[in-house]
Amino acid sequence: MNFKEKYGAWALITGGTSGIGAEIATQVAAKGLNIILVARRLNLLEESAKKLEDAHGVLVKIVQADLSKQEDITKVIAASNHLEIGLFVPCAAVETHGVTTNIPLEKELALIQLNITSVFTLTHYFAGRMVERGCGGVLLVSSIIGHMPNPYLSNYAGSKAYILNFGTSLHWEMKKKGVDVTVLSPGPTETPMMENSDIDMSKTPMTFQSPALVATYGIEALGKKAVVIPGFKNNMMVFMASRLVSTSTAIKMGGEMMEKVLNPRYL
Repeated sequence: MNFKEKYGAWALITGGTSGIGAEIATQVAAKGLNIILVARRLNLLEESAKKLEDAHGVLVKIVQADLSKQEDITKVIAASNHLEIGLFVPCAAVETHGVTTNIPLEKELALIQLNITSVFTLTHYFAGRMVERGCGGVLLVSSIIGHMPNPYLSNYAGSKAYILNFGTSLHWEMKKKGVDVTVLSPGPTETPMMENSDIDMSKTPMTFQSPALVATYGIEALGKKAVVIPGFKNNMMVFMASRLVSTSTAIKMGGEMMEKVLNPRYL
């Protein structure tokens, strides 16, 4: 059974106009699935849709939505409820950094709404419909940050830890219902989020991966693994921080690394 036969005619991807989400959309469209793209910026949605349609001959529908707003989460469901979504990939996310109490509360609550609430709400809806049909796939996007303590990224790291634990638990529940669930946990990736941040990862031994490579890892792992971490260095980092050292040592390592790479004005 090929990818389209397994997951059906339609995929819905949030954050699908840039970074990992855009690459997943490209690779899924190349496999013949029609796409619903969800993002905030209409011009990028229209450009991305045209590129996918021209390159792969698929149908692309767009939904302009800010998923940090509850009404826009509802808008996404309403815009897609007449279609059978066989693959759901929530990539939209935001990151905050610095001393937690220095970050405005409204920014942190918006992060929770986007990174956690929107992902859970939409996964609950689309996975529920997949269970009714007895087939489908959900590719959740966490981060290696979700596997370990990360001072100065505490809310973002917490949100990615939520996705990791939610997704791995859901993997077990859904496999008995015919629905594949995989969690993709990338390390540093060449995305607009990283490019526009005040974090200088060049001061660490970590290397950046391309969004295309990360997307390939996720798509190839869907239906085969509960969690996939792209690359040897990322796997070793997670293994060391979560298995080889104590929690207190992992916290110290994470804090000292962030103090090295983060713009001093955030410390």
